[in-house]
Amino acid sequence: MEEFVPGRAWRCAVVYVICCWGAACLAGTTRIVFTEPIATAAQRANPRWWLFLAASVAMILVAYGVIWASNTLVFDRPRRWVVQIGFGLFWGSGSGMWLATMYVLADRTGWPKWGVWLLAFAMISTWQALWQDLYWDVYVAPEHDTPASIRKKVVATHIPNILVTLTFLVTYGNVAIFAMLQGLALTIATVAMRFPAWWETRTVLPANTEPGLFGWPRCRGWEGPVDDFALGRASEPTAGASA
Repeated sequence: MEEFVPGRAWRCAVVYVICCWGAACLAGTTRIVFTEPIATAAQRANPRWWLFLAASVAMILVAYGVIWASNTLVFDRPRRWVVQIGFGLFWGSGSGMWLATMYVLADRTGWPKWGVWLLAFAMISTWQALWQDLYWDVYVAPEHDTPASIRKKVVATHIPNILVTLTFLVTYGNVAIFAMLQGLALTIATVAMRFPAWWETRTVLPANTEPGLFGWPRCRGWEGPVDDFALGRASEPTAGASA
């Protein structure tokens, strides 16, 4: 990308979230989330359920609040708590419902739980890999990664997230909780990267890209110095720093 335009990024995000909610409505995921109990009485009385839920929440907080955040570049983007939390909740609501919809569709196969888990994991992981790499991190998100941090986040945050939360979902069927966990992860990520407000007037560094699948641009990551400026600890870049 040659230029990051905050207003355009927000519009692209809005369209995506609307499509996610639309797909969830068509698949019946919204009906499940808003009409069925978040957790059954039997689950609430089950210590193992509470333990698995606590482990899922803890995993999200550590994976995104610590590992993801500490490996994210922010440059001179300002901290805007209300805007960034609001955007994260909006993005997270749509993405969480869409990922939950993939499970709902997989569950309708009637396969045993292990088969549903494998199908849902394949669908979610394939979608996330392609969508994030070829669209979201190119056209919506500002530059916030290096080639090394992209690889690290996949192994240390994204894969553990789906492994743990999808297992919780398949085991207990709590669709709403799964969607909320994904929303929590993306809200933390939005705040950590200091996502720009739609009215931002200062220059925002766009994603560094390279040809990817079918020649489409994919996010490559920042290849300049990871100095105090890149980490948001200084207002000016190191002398001689360049992408």
